[in-house]
Amino acid sequence: MTTATWWAHEVRRCGRQAYVLPVLAALLAYGAMAARTGDGMLLGRALVTSALPTATALSCAAVVAREPMTELHLSLPTAYARTVARRLAWPAAVSAAAAVAMTGALAATGHRLDPATTFAELAGLTALLGGCAVWATVRSGSAATATGLVVATVLAKLLLIDRVVAEGAAQAVPALLAGGWLTALALRALRPGGHYGARLGHGGSGFGPGEA
Repeated sequence: MTTATWWAHEVRRCGRQAYVLPVLAALLAYGAMAARTGDGMLLGRALVTSALPTATALSCAAVVAREPMTELHLSLPTAYARTVARRLAWPAAVSAAAAVAMTGALAATGHRLDPATTFAELAGLTALLGGCAVWATVRSGSAATATGLVVATVLAKLLLIDRVVAEGAAQAVPALLAGGWLTALALRALRPGGHYGARLGHGGSGFGPGEA
């Protein structure tokens, strides 16, 4: 297997949602901000900070849950946790590119936003939601549980945290740390002797059947 063939296989294993969902979320957020009306601006701001991280987290959950041969991977010399981490890098990279494009487009069209604060919020919330999604998927074997946890976390941010914690680093740093910790816990559980790896591939991804 050549390098190009191997990477093409990895892309297919991630599934289309890993690339489509973040892009659609960025377009949705940009469209809401482009409304430039009172309620539309409020909705647009919420979507700018939450839509892309939410879509990325759901993509990560689907990437983890769609593997139909988990037991085989757990028996191979290459650590399955490393394979999962490598595949999660794909939706993360697409999300980062979409965030740059969305923020640049908003700034170019005259919308008032601080790029540094926006990137910090996006990075923090993406890490937190992604960590929640991966951890919940590994524990339950299904992306459905991860979806519920992600939605609850987003609602908590919009309805509570945004009202009491300042934007920017005050939210981003704790979110980054919590997300990294949850992701590390999930990947640790996929190592040999982990408690949850064998559940994957049986609960279903919630996004359709996996590919062989």
